[in-house]
Amino acid sequence: MKMKKIYLPIFLITTIFVSLSLNSYAGNNLEEIKRLLKNGKYSRAEKLVDKSIEKAPNNPEVLFYKGIIETNIGKNNEAIETFRKITENFPELPEPFNNLAVLYAEKGQFQLAKEILERAIKTNPSYLTAHINLGDIYTKMASEAYNRALEIDKANNIAITKLSMITQLFNYQPNTKNTEIKSTELKKTKEVKEAKEAKEIKQTKKELTKDISNAIEIWKTAWEDKNMKGYLASYAANFQYPNNMSRSDWEEYRSVRITSKKTIDISISNIKVKFENQKIIATFMQDYKSGKFNQISKKTLVFVNEDDKWVIFEETSG
Repeated sequence: MKMKKIYLPIFLITTIFVSLSLNSYAGNNLEEIKRLLKNGKYSRAEKLVDKSIEKAPNNPEVLFYKGIIETNIGKNNEAIETFRKITENFPELPEPFNNLAVLYAEKGQFQLAKEILERAIKTNPSYLTAHINLGDIYTKMASEAYNRALEIDKANNIAITKLSMITQLFNYQPNTKNTEIKSTELKKTKEVKEAKEAKEIKQTKKELTKDISNAIEIWKTAWEDKNMKGYLASYAANFQYPNNMSRSDWEEYRSVRITSKKTIDISISNIKVKFENQKIIATFMQDYKSGKFNQISKKTLVFVNEDDKWVIFEETSG
């Protein structure tokens, strides 16, 4: 069953940046970039965006249009990376979360798309587009469940009826033209961001290093105890899953790997912490033992702050 196209608001983003301070060079190019996008001139728009990024590499609106262009010319993986970086550096903006979720949904990673849309809604509860897309995601997931039920019992009239209802729902075309974020909501969002940044500035590197060490210890202990709930809670909602796994596939893989072991003993030493923009990178030596198996390796965990909690965004070994 073909899924209804999830809304990716190309021009909706302009309403939330009106009162932000933009670099003058980038600002002068924005209207031309938007005009080119409306006319489908993606190649010319891409060149202009690249020039603007050279002058203003941290301008969120220019970066947003970069992701839009990449999406429209079929560079979905690049667009995912672009929108992901915007969500890291500007977590108060719901639109990049929405578009990131759309791209994951198109890859069939509906669980991950759902979680990202929930973050967009948490950022701005009045963001209608994300609510509509989240409803579509739930509907798609439900339709797949009913399809599986029909595969088991093709004569199941209940599943057939509900599947028909869901198919009809995909014909619904809601109106999102009037969607915008009010200036009072923008002011509130900015105040929340400024308060959060002020809190982070007050924290010394020594305090942050201690926070990261505690987060590593909690993660390690949950792993040793085979406490999957605690272990998985140590990872960010947009954790970089290996081998293009979905979140559900990765969680199942890790659960089987961890819970199948009789004993797990992990020693961590020589923790080094590096501060990089909104991320904190921790490297350390990990001594893993399970039965007769013993492996010593260098581990790198990249942490991001999510809801006032440091969680793992990326994990590599070697």
